[in-house]
Amino acid sequence: MTDQAQSEILTNNPIGKGLDAFRASFNSVCEDRTLSCTPDALDQLAQEDIQNLTLDLLFALRNLPVIRLLRSKTSHGTLRSDLLKLISAVSSNNFDRIQPLLTAALTHNRDDALLWDQPEKLTPPTAFEKAVFDTPFRSSSASQRGIEQTHDEVDRRILEELTGRVYYDVGGFYERYFEGKTWTNNARGIYKESRAQYTEGRWSGWPEPSIQSLFFEWFMKFQDTVLSGLRRRYYTSANKVLRGSEADRKLDIFLTPADAALPDGEHDWSKYLSLENTNRILLAGYAREVFGSQPERRFVPGFTICGSMMRLWVFDRSGPYNSEKFDIHKEPERFVKVLAGSAMMSDAELGLNTFIKRDGNGTS
Repeated sequence: MTDQAQSEILTNNPIGKGLDAFRASFNSVCEDRTLSCTPDALDQLAQEDIQNLTLDLLFALRNLPVIRLLRSKTSHGTLRSDLLKLISAVSSNNFDRIQPLLTAALTHNRDDALLWDQPEKLTPPTAFEKAVFDTPFRSSSASQRGIEQTHDEVDRRILEELTGRVYYDVGGFYERYFEGKTWTNNARGIYKESRAQYTEGRWSGWPEPSIQSLFFEWFMKFQDTVLSGLRRRYYTSANKVLRGSEADRKLDIFLTPADAALPDGEHDWSKYLSLENTNRILLAGYAREVFGSQPERRFVPGFTICGSMMRLWVFDRSGPYNSEKFDIHKEPERFVKVLAGSAMMSDAELGLNTFIKRDGNGTS
């Protein structure tokens, strides 16, 4: 194919708004890390953030129709083949030279050719073409079974499913789920009683830095002081593998009935009502496990906390959507009402189908 033909393809198939979801993800990560939302922030982000953003971008590019029309300069296939190789490399933690591609995507205006040159520079030439890469297919996290469900593989599938399908900063999210409920006044009363734990504009004992292990310790002490006596309780699985899944899974923090029976002291996926994590990909993976273990489940609520920034999530079977994030120190009432309200919600408000009951054997 001539350069002129390639140019005509680009002109007739512009990227347009195809990278908006990737840029929204980048902005969200930067804001969570209190960084300026410019390409310079790439030098300050952690490797895990760079890897997740890179996969966000590669999947967004792969979903553009033009990707099947542009010829590769390093193999006999299309540029889609190059992107699939890059996705595999990045998923295997090989992304040392990826920053120029991220920068090009963030600064991209109307010259699509400059952006499409980047994947080819990152993909080494191959002596043969793997034709299977050019076969249209759509795999998903549901295609992984049993021992195939490694974190890397499933997380890559989940990220592919999420790309372009997450509804960010949904207006009225908090009000929809936490205001005007039968338990709202009780949650407000719990907040008033919690004020003794809030001094000088911050929650007392908040860990600095707020690394995971210290946060877990703080959160459980906070629950014992502020949220004791509610019908549900937050737990962490720590280093224990959870029951009820084909693959080994652990959870950061989750909500389950306070009186739930624990065979051999282990929690079970079929009992989880709400999920909490610091990573949206892991949270989506946990929601996937809940849907698999609770087939009657309508939706799964959860939240992520990064530093002191909290964001509320709901996963249903069409995809996830979330609230605007907020600082738990600057909005302490909202923080407590979310935690207390979730523990007091009805089964229906937590997404359970109340028309379906399970018998003593756990059968619907």
